[in-house]
Amino acid sequence: MAYISFQPSDYFNTLLYTGNNTDDRAITGVGFQPDWTWIKLRNATQQHELYDAVRGANKPISSNLANAQTTETNKLKSFDSDGFTLGTSTSVNKAYNYVAWNW
Repeated sequence: MAYISFQPSDYFNTLLYTGNNTDDRAITGVGFQPDWTWIKLRNATQQHELYDAVRGANKPISSNLANAQTTETNKLKSFDSDGFTLGTSTSVNKAYNYVAWNW
């Protein structure tokens, strides 16, 4: 019988990154393709950005606002095999420090 060892990092990973205002910016190093990503600016005030594969990468919701989901084409653009791709929106890719929690 084969023994398979699963680790928490197989299902959850946190990444820190610095935005650069570049379109189609790939953020890699998650270790898997996330189905849910929560992005938060670390050194300034900005809403929380939550994305999931069910709604689609361009349908963010914000945990700290009463707004419904929106359609945004310049924020999180896609979920990729080792992370995600960003657009130029200041809420996810301005020249500030961000944290991305990925499940």
